[in-house]
Amino acid sequence: MVWDPGRVQQDPLTSAQRLASLGDHAGALRLARALEAQYALEGDDGATMLVWVRLFMARWLAVQREPDRPAALTVLDTAEAAWRSPAVQGSELVHVLGAELMSLRSFVLRQLGHAAESLAAVEQALDLFTELEQTAPEVLSAVGRVPLLLNRGAALADLGRTAESLTPLAQALDVLRTTAPGSHREIEIELLVLQGTSLTLLGRFADAEAAETEAIALARTETDRPARQLLATALTNHASTLTRTRRLDEALAAVGEAMDVLRALDGEPVTAAQRRRWAMPLSTEAEVLLAQGRRADAARSARLAEPILREYAEQAPMLVAGSLANVCLLVGDAEDDPAYAAEAFERLNTLNDQFPGRYEYWWRRAGELVARLRTS
Repeated sequence: MVWDPGRVQQDPLTSAQRLASLGDHAGALRLARALEAQYALEGDDGATMLVWVRLFMARWLAVQREPDRPAALTVLDTAEAAWRSPAVQGSELVHVLGAELMSLRSFVLRQLGHAAESLAAVEQALDLFTELEQTAPEVLSAVGRVPLLLNRGAALADLGRTAESLTPLAQALDVLRTTAPGSHREIEIELLVLQGTSLTLLGRFADAEAAETEAIALARTETDRPARQLLATALTNHASTLTRTRRLDEALAAVGEAMDVLRALDGEPVTAAQRRRWAMPLSTEAEVLLAQGRRADAARSARLAEPILREYAEQAPMLVAGSLANVCLLVGDAEDDPAYAAEAFERLNTLNDQFPGRYEYWWRRAGELVARLRTS
């Protein structure tokens, strides 16, 4: 959170927060819904607490083991409606609640693939945070600016503004390591992973490898579930970077380790959320195998990733648009399939127009594949 509610007034959600910290998000949400109903009945007297409760609800919906980001966004809409009421706008907490609301909205929108809306929300959050630094610094967390800068960097990268994304990511790392060294490891790892992705897209492979290697080293020291999931992501991204530099055996080992991490967490994937975590390792494995000339093996991995991404695209089409286009490209290339090649090029052509720079590498590859298959 960008602020510390315990320093403003007694937290009415202590029991729910305790449940959430133990991983019982369903129990936390049950308690929060009861409080939501109570404060809604109090009208103006309960308006500020109503916003507060809804912010917690939205966060738990977004980060629970089976995240429901659309539901989280719906709750945030209701929270914003309450925040904009005269009762809250006239309260001392209006800016505090607004900064947290827009920060959380930015995160959820980013997870749904709405990068432009995510960036707009985080800019509002940063404006409110800056104002609070001048007027009420005592209510802010020491690292409160970090998640805002993380969301700004991630949203800029998603929009294809890759070089711009590096500045807020570096700023966030600097604030985190200066104000709270050694703590908030998961955020530190995520920032390094995001840096690595942007650096790879910019062709700065040595810098990308340095960021990814650091992220992997930090994640390996952590045992909690979110950190292990980040380890799998960091290893997968590192495999992509290694593939671009033709260190293919190392890349295959990295993505294999990522899969081992996921198996250790959940076994073979059963739920939708578990399956989604396998989409990128599988498609990355296909990329490595294709680069090694193992076309049948590459096709098999890409074919495993394809239905996962098509299923996920029904819920969050913009979030997985690039990944789905890429897996179509991999199937088309591995199997010399003109239909998949054409689908990949069509999807990537649209993305390349919308987000210049973000998808250019794959767009060029798809165009080359379509041309090759036409003349073969």
